Amino acid sequence: MSISRIATFGHTQRMVASSLKLQAEMAKVQEQEASGVKSSSFAGLGSDAARLLRLDAQSASLTADNAAATQAMSFAEAAYAAVGDISDLATTILGQLAALNSGSSDDADLVSSYAGQWLEDLESMLNADLGGVSLFSGEALDRAAVDFADADYDPTADPTAASTGYYQGTSTARTYTASDGSKIQISVTADEPGFEKLARALALVAASPGDADVAAQAYDLVQEAVSDLGAAQETLSARTSALQDRIDRNTAKIDILDSLATELNGVDLAEAAVLVVQQQTQLEALYSTISTLASLSLLKYL
Repeated sequence: MSISRIATFGHTQRMVASSLKLQAEMAKVQEQEASGVKSSSFAGLGSDAARLLRLDAQSASLTADNAAATQAMSFAEAAYAAVGDISDLATTILGQLAALNSGSSDDADLVSSYAGQWLEDLESMLNADLGGVSLFSGEALDRAAVDFADADYDPTADPTAASTGYYQGTSTARTYTASDGSKIQISVTADEPGFEKLARALALVAASPGDADVAAQAYDLVQEAVSDLGAAQETLSARTSALQDRIDRNTAKIDILDSLATELNGVDLAEAAVLVVQQQTQLEALYSTISTLASLSLLKYL
């Protein structure tokens, strides 16, 4: 059994402590090299933790905002498509009424009977939904938008006045509210002028078969309805574009925030690899020195 020199004992202990500390530092750098981040926990970031938390929170908020905006845009696009279908129906009806008014249609009663079917088609279109949510009921999500059999609806009582007694929804259209409180309307309600005029024209023709004056009035109403429906589509298109612009802006902000967070907590992998090699070299030198000191014996010097 060798007897180590008393003078080397304290030095050896300090070197062992240094090697343990270096091992811990190297393990940390190796973990950073493997994960690509400085620390997997906020506690390991020191003073940068608060800033990283803020960046993460802002990014998460914008990501949630984008998810909601994407859903809202899908709703607006569905409403736009539905209005387009109704506009196509109105154009077809306009052609039939034009033929009736010009005398090129031999069966006025047949056109009038069509009016009842067209009114049913219009009701079905206005009661369309997306995922169980009514497109044209406004904020009333749990009910159909229209009921042309409603007792309050009788456009024949005053054919010259707008009649929206069929409408079952709310007075306000469905709206998307962003995280910053700004609002974008994403649909129109079924009591809009274009829908009302088209419904009134059909109800009048169905109630007065063969009446030339009613057919002429209905033609004018449908012509106005076609124009109003086109305006409604333009409005929905503009709102869809506004939602897409918001999503694009949010996405750009998210990219910046995530980039800042990566810079804050990210690791230069090339630098980390060099550091690991340096630490390994230092550790090997320490082990070699400790081994040499441990092999020294007083007997060699007596």
